Amino acid sequence: MAEDVPAWDFAVAPPRTAPGVSSMVGYRALDVPHTLHRGLPSSRLTFIVAMDDGVEAAATMDALPAVHPAPIILGGLHTSASYVRQRPAQAGVQIAMHPLAARAVFGIPAAELPVTEFDGTSYLGTAARDLHGRMTEVTDWRTAFRLVADHLIGRYDGDHVDRLRPELLRAWHLFERTGGRAPVGAVARAVGLSTRHLGTLFAREVGRSPKQVAGLMRFERAQAAIAEQVRLRGSADLAGVAAAGGFSDQAHLSREFGRYVGLSPTVWIAEELRNIQDGGHRGAGEWTHD
Repeated sequence: MAEDVPAWDFAVAPPRTAPGVSSMVGYRALDVPHTLHRGLPSSRLTFIVAMDDGVEAAATMDALPAVHPAPIILGGLHTSASYVRQRPAQAGVQIAMHPLAARAVFGIPAAELPVTEFDGTSYLGTAARDLHGRMTEVTDWRTAFRLVADHLIGRYDGDHVDRLRPELLRAWHLFERTGGRAPVGAVARAVGLSTRHLGTLFAREVGRSPKQVAGLMRFERAQAAIAEQVRLRGSADLAGVAAAGGFSDQAHLSREFGRYVGLSPTVWIAEELRNIQDGGHRGAGEWTHD
C-alpha cells in the first residue's frame, strides 16, 4: 500500500568520522512530492554536500523562488528556520559541525559564515566543487561518508584549535552539559570572565551571544526529544519535554518553538511526521565531538 512506502532513506555515519563533526546523516528522497521543508535552527553549523544538482534553500519563504540549486550548503548559527524546496529523488549528506571547529575546518570563524545565504562554494573553493562532482557518482552511503570525511580531514588544521581561548571552550562545555540551562552570569564566573568579556568572545568566534547560544541549545534539545517521542510512540508529551528542558511550562515551550520555527510544536509534528517517522530530525547531541 502507498502509505507503507517510506518517504526517505536516512543513513547515519559512525561517530567521530571527522574532526569537528557532531553528526553526519545521508538522506535520499524516496516518496517525497514537491513541497516546502523548514530547516531548524541549531547550535551547530550546517554543512551539506548534495549528491544531485544541489539544494534550494533561503532564509525566507519570499526569497526561495529566486534561489538556484547550491551543490554545497554552508551556514552559520541561525536563530530562525530556513526554507528548503524539497524535490523527488533529492539526495545528499548533511553534517552538523561544531562552531568552535570552524576555524580549523573551514579556515574562518563561525561568526564569518553566512546566515542568510547558503551557497558554500564561494567559501570552500575548488576542492569542495570537486567533492560534489565525486558525490554525484556515488551509489552507497559508506562511500559517500568516506568521501566527505576525507575532505574534512584534508581541510583540518589543528593549530587553529590550539589558538581558541580556553575560557570559551569551557563556557561552551558548561552550556552544553546543561542543555543551555546554565545562567550566563554563572558560566562567566565559572570560567573567570566578566559577562561582557564572555559575550565578546562568543560574538567574535560564533557570531552569537552566550544567551543566544544557550537558547539554541535548549530549543534543539527539546525539538530532538519531541521528535524521538513521536518516532517511538507516535505522539509527544509536550508538558514533560517542557519540564525536562527548563521551560516554565508547555506554553513557554510553544512560544519558544514559534520563535525559532514559526510554528507550534503540534503543527510542526503534523508537517514533519513522515520525516520524523523515517528517522529524520536526529539531534546532534546523539554524538560526541572532538
